[in-house]
Amino acid sequence: MDNRKHKLIEVLSIQSESYNQYRMFAYIIRELNRLGCTYYTHDGNIYATKGNADKFPCVVSHMDTVHDIGEDLTVLEIDGVLTGFNCYTMTQSGIGGDDKVGVFVCLQALDKCDNIKAVFFRDEEVGCGGSYQADKDFFTDCKFVLQCDRRGNTDFVINASGYELSNSLFQDDVLPILTKYGYSFSDGAMTDVMALKSLGIPCSMANISCGYYNPHMYNEYVVISDVYNVLDMVLDIIHELPNKDYSFVSKTKSTNYNSRSIGYHIPRVNTKSASYWDDWYETYDYNKSFGVTDSFCEGCGVTHNSEDLRLAADVNAMVCKDCFDLFEFK
Repeated sequence: MDNRKHKLIEVLSIQSESYNQYRMFAYIIRELNRLGCTYYTHDGNIYATKGNADKFPCVVSHMDTVHDIGEDLTVLEIDGVLTGFNCYTMTQSGIGGDDKVGVFVCLQALDKCDNIKAVFFRDEEVGCGGSYQADKDFFTDCKFVLQCDRRGNTDFVINASGYELSNSLFQDDVLPILTKYGYSFSDGAMTDVMALKSLGIPCSMANISCGYYNPHMYNEYVVISDVYNVLDMVLDIIHELPNKDYSFVSKTKSTNYNSRSIGYHIPRVNTKSASYWDDWYETYDYNKSFGVTDSFCEGCGVTHNSEDLRLAADVNAMVCKDCFDLFEFK
């Protein structure tokens, strides 16, 4: 087994759910020590730096998944596809590619690059709890921020839940690399880079499809070749983009949205109490037909009955009616 696959399976084998991600936290700290990185922790997030530079590329991911901690998580490989299996119950279980693949990409980038920064956020799945509390000073010498936290293998998200993530100069410079690897610009839903933009962090950012499929479902799976493809692309972006000023202060799609707009109601979701989300996880059953009987909107993070959600094609996300109307707004 090649070392990349070994490391990918190693990360995917670690069980980590929101509010209970200490196993992943400890694994990342061990890896940072092995890689010779300097790091510190702040409000449950891990901030790592390797090397020295006037301007660093930065990669980020989140440590939590939506899947409950179970008696077992065995990673099975079938024809280049990885999925999770519980050997006690003899049933398929969520592998947590969202966002363990992102963690894997961050650690590989730290391993392969001489001068780089990385952040591992807590509790993204329950409203970007870690990234909304980010240490903004860490990003003052970053030229761009890349996150791999999206299903599929073709999307390079430059607008997340109404927040523009990058400037035209960054997009022009990165486009030839995207084309080389089969990616294109797209819109997307909430994730950590969106939260960072809402805090006013000025460097250009993106969220990238990274080879996991059926996220948040018991039958989630990861395609190894897609993971390798996005990893190679991220490394090319880090190594090939010139040292230019990619700073960009985000604007939402419209300043005329009412209180239902995506740009305004994400922070409201973030105020949900820990007990609210604990109760939500207690009642969430992933092993029903097609995975769920209730689910959460990927636009606002609020739980709904699954039949009340629909696919917003322009952002490739399952969203509630209110968010659907906003995503489809022209």
